Amino acid sequence: MNSEEAAALRDKYLIRGIVPRDPLVIDRASGLHIYDLEGNRYTDLFSGISTNNLGHCHPDVVRAVAEQAGRFMHVSGYYTHPREVELAKSLVDLLPRSLCKVFFCNSGTEAVDGAVKLAKKTAVVEGRQGSTVIALKGSFHGRLSLTLTLTGQRKYKARLGNYANYPGVVHAPCPYHYRYGGGLSEDEFGLRCADEVAEIIDHYASGDVAAVLVEPILGEGGIIVPPDTYLPRLEKICSERGVPLVVDEVQTGFGRTGKIFASEHWGLKPDLMAMAKALGAGLPLGAIAVSERVDRALEPGDHFNTFMGNPVSCAAALAGIRVLTRDRLHENAARQGASMIKHLREAMDEIPFMGDVRGRGLMVGVELVWDERTKKPAPELADRAKAEMRRRGYLIGVGGIYKNVLRIQPPLIITEEVAQEAVENLVESIKESAKI
Repeated sequence: MNSEEAAALRDKYLIRGIVPRDPLVIDRASGLHIYDLEGNRYTDLFSGISTNNLGHCHPDVVRAVAEQAGRFMHVSGYYTHPREVELAKSLVDLLPRSLCKVFFCNSGTEAVDGAVKLAKKTAVVEGRQGSTVIALKGSFHGRLSLTLTLTGQRKYKARLGNYANYPGVVHAPCPYHYRYGGGLSEDEFGLRCADEVAEIIDHYASGDVAAVLVEPILGEGGIIVPPDTYLPRLEKICSERGVPLVVDEVQTGFGRTGKIFASEHWGLKPDLMAMAKALGAGLPLGAIAVSERVDRALEPGDHFNTFMGNPVSCAAALAGIRVLTRDRLHENAARQGASMIKHLREAMDEIPFMGDVRGRGLMVGVELVWDERTKKPAPELADRAKAEMRRRGYLIGVGGIYKNVLRIQPPLIITEEVAQEAVENLVESIKESAKI
């Protein structure tokens, strides 16, 4: 089968509702590289949407998967198996100390949905209604009914009737200083955004608030890093009001931002955390971590699914955590990411279309605009730059509220040499796309 034949089968048998795909059909992948059916090699700077943090087909993960698959691949959640409990212990050892137990599911959407469910159960057990959940404008939490309602971007919900109108969801201001700072310093803006959440809790929510849900860094929103004042103030607001803080680390977890979890940058102690993507080291796996407070509110049978704690996925995750911690890959992410951001910011002086460069670790966003003063989004330029990078042999992502942010999220094993070459090609791709 060649790429043209594969694309024809895709268009004939897969639903039209899937996101538009790049003209690339994958044959194999290894380390930092992906190869198409024609044998062309691409350097992966997107990691399967921040999932292949160890690179592709890491030998330790492949070995663990093969060994577990040869023993058993599924037993259902009615039975216990060693990989599940070993992974639970390994994960709790890495988590913020406020979190003490976990539940394994299959995806980020399930993890976020389940976390909100457990927060609502906690509210009711504690004598509250738990009628409202606060999320952020610009956020992304999944594509099913509750998680899509929680997602603070209309483009994902358009023309779906009332499917994404789960009751009791309120959206607070997005801590997006580049676009919404309004002349305030980053610190002042961060405090103001957090205080808006306090206003909603105290005066505008319809009933009491079961949880506040945040991404430490907004990924699909455009790699939006909140001001350093924002999350500590938000946590304090929640704590003073007895409102659980739910942190969505689906995209930011497992070394991506230069820490094992992005929450560590701000010393957060959340009540619940949702995880997925890189957790499974390439296989589908999600998790919900809970505090003792939440765990006390639960009763046997409150949550379950058929594939929870899948043995093969748990084996892959265990191997992935061992590699991550043994090789200190989060530290490499911090070093390489800081260097990439530095060089990209230097390029802003010669490329007026680069409105903003931001990120933590190897979670880097380049926001493209047509005008520095008005900050008019340039989604067309972003698409052209992505295509030019692919022509040069690099795969990147495009996202953001306005679809104008280049997303650079390579595997954490990237070397200094490859990272530098990637930045140079990215700068040249933007220039070429803008015809500078």
